Amino acid sequence: MSKVTINEVSPSQQVVAAAKVHEVIDERGRIITLKKPGVLAQFRLIEALGETAKNQTYVGMVLPLIYVADIDGEAVVPPTRKSEIEALIQRLDEDGIAAVGAGVVEHFAATNPEQERDAIKN
Repeated sequence: MSKVTINEVSPSQQVVAAAKVHEVIDERGRIITLKKPGVLAQFRLIEALGETAKNQTYVGMVLPLIYVADIDGEAVVPPTRKSEIEALIQRLDEDGIAAVGAGVVEHFAATNPEQERDAIKN
C-alpha cells in the first residue's frame, strides 16, 4: 500500500514561502526588507518615469527601488508616480540606496545563467 502525505500548508502560505525576501542593513542601521517584485511593477515604474524612462542610466538607478518592501518595519508601497519615486529616493538617501543596490545584486541578480539552466535541467 502506498503512503499518502497530506500537505498541511495552505496555498497562501506556499506563496509567502516561495517569495524571495531578504533584509539588508544600511550604514544608519536601518533594516530594509527587499522582495522580488512582479513584472507588472517594472512596467508601472517605466510608465511612472514617462519621458525619463528613455534615460537608461536613470532607469538602472531607480529600478532597484521597486524591491523595497519596508524600512524598519514600515511598509513601502511600490512607487507608481515620479513624485513617489523621488520621495523614496529622498527617504532612503545615499546610505539606503547603496544598501538596496548591493542587496538586489547579492540576492536577486542571476550570477551565472548557464549554471541556473543546468540546475533546472537536473
